[in-house]
Amino acid sequence: MNSLRRVRQRLQEKLSLASKIRLRRLFAGAVRPFRRAEQYLLRTPEIEPWDENDLILVKETLAGKRSLAKHEGGILISIVIPVFNKVDFTFQCLRSLLPEIDLTTTEVIVVNNASTDETSQVLAHFGEIIRVIDNRENQGFVDACNQGAAAASGQHLLFLNNDTIVQAGWLTSLLDTVENDSAVGAVGSMLLYPDGRIQEAGGIVWKTGEASHYGWGESPSDRKYNFTREVDYCSAASLLVRKGLFDKLGGFDPRYAPAYYEDVDLCFGIRSLGHKVIFQPLSKVIHYEGVTAGRDTAANTKTYQITNRKKFADKWTETLDQQFENDPASVPEAANRKGGPQIIVFDDRVPTPDRDAGSARIVNILKSLARIGKPVFVPMKPLPESEQFLWREGIETANVVDYVRLIKNRNFRVAILSRPEVATGLLRSIRRADRKTKIIFDMVDAHFVRLSREHQITGNQKLATEAVRSKDRELALALASDQVWCASEADKKAVSTAVAEERLVVIPTIHALHDRGKPPDEREGLLFIGHLGHRPNSDAVNYFMREIYPLIKQRLPSMTFYIIGSNPSPEIEAYDSAAVRVMGYVPDINPPLQSARVFVAPLRFGAGVNGKIGEALSYGLPVVTTSIGAEGVGLTAGVNAMIADDPAEFANSVLRVYQDKDLWHRLSESGYKHIENHFTPQIVGRRIEYGLKALGVWAPD
Repeated sequence: MNSLRRVRQRLQEKLSLASKIRLRRLFAGAVRPFRRAEQYLLRTPEIEPWDENDLILVKETLAGKRSLAKHEGGILISIVIPVFNKVDFTFQCLRSLLPEIDLTTTEVIVVNNASTDETSQVLAHFGEIIRVIDNRENQGFVDACNQGAAAASGQHLLFLNNDTIVQAGWLTSLLDTVENDSAVGAVGSMLLYPDGRIQEAGGIVWKTGEASHYGWGESPSDRKYNFTREVDYCSAASLLVRKGLFDKLGGFDPRYAPAYYEDVDLCFGIRSLGHKVIFQPLSKVIHYEGVTAGRDTAANTKTYQITNRKKFADKWTETLDQQFENDPASVPEAANRKGGPQIIVFDDRVPTPDRDAGSARIVNILKSLARIGKPVFVPMKPLPESEQFLWREGIETANVVDYVRLIKNRNFRVAILSRPEVATGLLRSIRRADRKTKIIFDMVDAHFVRLSREHQITGNQKLATEAVRSKDRELALALASDQVWCASEADKKAVSTAVAEERLVVIPTIHALHDRGKPPDEREGLLFIGHLGHRPNSDAVNYFMREIYPLIKQRLPSMTFYIIGSNPSPEIEAYDSAAVRVMGYVPDINPPLQSARVFVAPLRFGAGVNGKIGEALSYGLPVVTTSIGAEGVGLTAGVNAMIADDPAEFANSVLRVYQDKDLWHRLSESGYKHIENHFTPQIVGRRIEYGLKALGVWAPD
């Protein structure tokens, strides 16, 4: 017990006030918590001291950064670092900045608070890349930061503690977040202890005014800490703020001098002006917490952590009334200030929107849900590293093995089950886990319709049998769900024979409008884009090559056909030649969509919406397709596309659009408007909102 008491005492010295509640739980009684605490003490390394060899390396690095030519837009970011002694930490912090900053757009301002160690000597070695403000007396953190901000010329201020080591991508992740959303007023980093555990993944402020570090002591690889979130506050140990907002608020409030609660107060002020405070987990910083002020709240500057909390609570009394009570059960909801319903979304895999239209559709649905609520995405197959693109959009991800626990512990208003296989595996267990959760069956497309049409084309009896089974399964899932999402009006009509129409909502593919690219005279060739492992697409290419392309070549022998799509079969790869370019997967499809003259989609079977037709139209690229291809997109022959089911008629339509500039321009303009009126994120977003409102799970403010 004496050993346990000693470890507890040492931990008390290391931990912030906000962590002491967790500490009391940690020592609630057993050997295992004791071992975890002891492990923490043993694994926490000290900072490496600087030496002359380090300075030589810094000089060599600086040799390539001497140009101080400014960006034509001026300084974008001013990094403000207050320091008081602890020269080794300051040196390591500045050294970690070197590979992360661009001197044409970034300035570094170090406010030296009358340090008595070798700080001045070390700062001199960083030469022109930093500006040093020397104070005769220690002004404290608040006044030093305000002093540095007053001298800054950047559009954004980035406050950084000197006891930090920034990690790769730290700055660009913060900057991208604030630059991509004008509503963002401040962005903070994920703070890590030197042993790799989370120190802070965004902050929570409880009704009492007590501030808490979300994720304290947990693993930074845990998915629930790795998505972009709106938060109550982020620590000024690494905090980017719009300078205009900082100045409007008068900087850090001097009532909190010399330190503590000034960053919490600033974030509350930013939110009071109608802006968001964002936690950005892709920006990571190692923080040696308490190096300057210590960790004992009964001694030195740390005592202000107690007194300033009272000042903060008095200042923000009305706002704090709206905060959560300090209850462990409230932590997940309190950690994400985003309003709207909690929604859990299941699909068969992590989407690959650059490879198939179904993935692009679910990603855009998730983005729409993130604008009005708090979605959690759960794929049935293990998550690869590529899930990061969802985190950037503010979409949480989770492992499928945890889905029952998630549903029981979180107040999900809606569960969206995408595709029949997923709904078959999960619908009943979700009903058992929480009867209050509304279930939406997202068909993606009516598989039984597609299979039936494929049977009609191929005569394969197995497909007919599979279509019947698929119809029975899909209609049973639709009847068992609270709402059904269909990708097209045609799919909705096929399902309405068994399900009441008021329970059916059409959620098609979603397409943002793009730059329309080159005029027809500067364009060349025909283009097909589609996932070639999908049978309707591979059949369309083979049909085009066998029956349509030879007719076109008779009249335009120089015509080039570009085929883009992952997983081409050997049969399709064999078409590759000087005139037929089988390009496989292309990561950036903007250039071909902006330079091809005609998009062809000779689909003979399918259901739902062919996403690449919508994508082509969103670039103003005229489309020639079949009745099947036009059906899901709602196209009209001769108005916003050319539609032909006969090979000769299809070939003639391609040649007409290719050679008639007036027709090309009419189709380009009309097709573009069709997407604008029916398929943009705003339009489909309203359909999603309608569906959620119809279920009674969401109402706009």
